[in-house]
Amino acid sequence: MPFLGSVYQIFGLYPELYYGMISAEIEEEAQKENLENSSAEAEVKE
Repeated sequence: MPFLGSVYQIFGLYPELYYGMISAEIEEEAQKENLENSSAEAEVKE
């Protein structure tokens, strides 16, 4: 898969950029999960 190869090359050159993107995605997922959990808890309390 040449696309993955080029992506790997780019991230190989810029590991900080790659790490920053991954961190941002993880934070976003965590925020979504927290919102889902809090809304689910609110429904349970009612």
